Amino acid sequence: MGRAFDVIAVLAVAVVLLLPKPSLDAKPALEAEKIELDRIAALEDALFTASPAEEVPRATALADAYLRLLHPDWALGTLARFADRDDHRVHLLIATAQAERLQPKAAVDAVTRGLKACDAEGVEKCPPSERTRLTVISSGMESLLAAGVDPRKDPKRAREAVASVLHSTKAKGITPPTPQKK
Repeated sequence: MGRAFDVIAVLAVAVVLLLPKPSLDAKPALEAEKIELDRIAALEDALFTASPAEEVPRATALADAYLRLLHPDWALGTLARFADRDDHRVHLLIATAQAERLQPKAAVDAVTRGLKACDAEGVEKCPPSERTRLTVISSGMESLLAAGVDPRKDPKRAREAVASVLHSTKAKGITPPTPQKK
């Protein structure tokens, strides 16, 4: 009887010590305003039910929403099955997500595919503003590659390299309009 009591006592102590603490808090995967979360849920549903012709526009809208909420991995996951298509919007968002993840080689490769798609699509489908966005991403990421900077190991130097390139893209000689007096 004494041994059985000892075994039960040891098991009870082990259960108490080994059980996880109830202080673990579950957090939502996405944190945003309710209207934005509802919009993303609608985009996810729309992509799931999309016809083949509607898939790319819906996927790019969903990937853009993920990028706005700082989830580049989710954007890449959404666009993965469309990466072989010649659509500049897909490659622009992939390049943006790769730049957010600080992966300059992958971003430059996506920009190259995006510019090739732009050339094939023409100005009607790929306006100059889209081409400019691709070029800005490419110039920032190419500066990291040229400097041999690993953004994960030396983030300060990477930030400086990208800032020096982006600084040169600012409009010069343009003065903002002065407010009118009433």
